[in-house]
Amino acid sequence: MKNILLVSDLGGFPPALESLAKIANVYVYIPRPSAVTSRYMSSINRYAAGIIKESSAHSSRGYDHPEWVTFTGAEAYTLTEDEIVDQIIRYAQIFEAEAIIFGGAENMVLSVAKAAEALGLRSAGVEAARRARNKYTMRDRFRSAGVPSPDFRAIYSEGDMLAAVSELGYPLVLKPTYLACSIGVTLLDGSRSPVEVFREVQRDIQENTGDSLLFNEECLFLVEKYMEGCNADWYGDELYADYVSVEGMMVNGVYHPVAITDKTPMLSSFTETSHLVPSVLDNEAQSIIVEACRKANESLGLENCPTHTEVKLMKNRQVGIIETAARFGGWNIIPQINDVYGLDMTRIWAEVLLYGSSPDLPDHLLQASSKARCNMRIYLEDNPLDPALKYHYSGYEKLNHLLDDGVLIRTETEIPRGTLVSSNPHLNAMSFVSTLDLEGAHPRALAQSVSNIRKGVQLRVTEIEGQKAEVKV
Repeated sequence: MKNILLVSDLGGFPPALESLAKIANVYVYIPRPSAVTSRYMSSINRYAAGIIKESSAHSSRGYDHPEWVTFTGAEAYTLTEDEIVDQIIRYAQIFEAEAIIFGGAENMVLSVAKAAEALGLRSAGVEAARRARNKYTMRDRFRSAGVPSPDFRAIYSEGDMLAAVSELGYPLVLKPTYLACSIGVTLLDGSRSPVEVFREVQRDIQENTGDSLLFNEECLFLVEKYMEGCNADWYGDELYADYVSVEGMMVNGVYHPVAITDKTPMLSSFTETSHLVPSVLDNEAQSIIVEACRKANESLGLENCPTHTEVKLMKNRQVGIIETAARFGGWNIIPQINDVYGLDMTRIWAEVLLYGSSPDLPDHLLQASSKARCNMRIYLEDNPLDPALKYHYSGYEKLNHLLDDGVLIRTETEIPRGTLVSSNPHLNAMSFVSTLDLEGAHPRALAQSVSNIRKGVQLRVTEIEGQKAEVKV
């Protein structure tokens, strides 16, 4: 069998070890154990042929694998990006790896591409990965290639922020160029000083994310024109949002769309609420979306990698590319696609890296299915709390009465009871208390259930005593 090195870290959907072990000997390098959950570690222990945990991340307490973890919970890296690249190369050579795959979101896209290029292995490609990793250089490439996307400006300073507002006008979106999960993504509508908002976002990110996820570029923020969505011209159903994601695969520089994932309306701070498969959009709509994704991903020069592309749905069936990523989408999007369409995306990615193609990669966009799946989260915002205070979480009332006919809760994963929680608008995506996987025969019934849960859930939280006197006005 061939050998694969898996670099396991935080974020995204982690490749299924069971799938990888069927086609190769899997060796695992873990740069920071605090970013790998105990559940995933159990899978690594079961299926991996060898495991290396970064020695510099070791403490006297040993390796701590949490039950769950987010960008705001994992410890910072103990190595620089260059050092991690060197370690990936080292272990790939030791294990004679013929492919390097990674589990994680933005933080490992470029590092793995650098290591693979040094070893002559397939990957997204270093320059393409750099473009996909940095939302500013991504936007710049989109503009040069004529990809439908908003006007934008780089933000290096408060002066840049004021100039961008003057040139572009409101509404605008401020976003970090290097993060994921909508962390720090903020609408600027003129109701507050843009400089004040910029300072607040910077402070919250610095205080809560630990490090910059191995991001070494100079431009840490950008602002872009807000793209106005138009649900009516695409769905005509308020249960759905005005954007979608498209999961695909780049193979030797050619884009292969796999499936479109519908969404339900966001909460504040651009916080995603759920993902539904299959899409209920008509064939014309899906074709328009896919062609925009093809142009976007190929414009970056991506070579061999998965893609997760977010697309804004606007008036008159015009689209705008929100962003794309050279990795699997997060949440449970990939498992849902695997389940609904019988497709093993982990295996496909590994075969593309090992052989340059996969016989299981669809030759067209997957659409119809007799199954429907939805992954959703319950947030603190579903029962709005005072953002100045902290609370202990104690669960929520049963949800069965909120489900549409024929809809079942397949899995339900809560944060631990007693967890200290608080509501921070710039880190809203990290304030979820539960993740649900719903199943049913039709996706609209799932979308209705999401709406029912969002409106009807009753969270149990207890305010920590003695806070109000400490709160600064």
